[in-house]
Amino acid sequence: MTNMIDIKVKNQFSEILDAKALLRSAPDSNSVSNRIEHIVVDGEVILPSIELLFESQHSSSIYKVIEAK
Repeated sequence: MTNMIDIKVKNQFSEILDAKALLRSAPDSNSVSNRIEHIVVDGEVILPSIELLFESQHSSSIYKVIEAK
């Protein structure tokens, strides 16, 4: 089972944006960041890369999750 939640992300220019995250179900993990399957920023689905950063394929932005609601 998956769950979509509201999050805040910060890009490499320190701009904070509202986004969504799709979480995998992982009963043994309490950490939200370890359960993120992908994020959605401005309608773009972005998969995680190394160190839980999310690099846009449509712009030069790189996002880091800073808050999960």
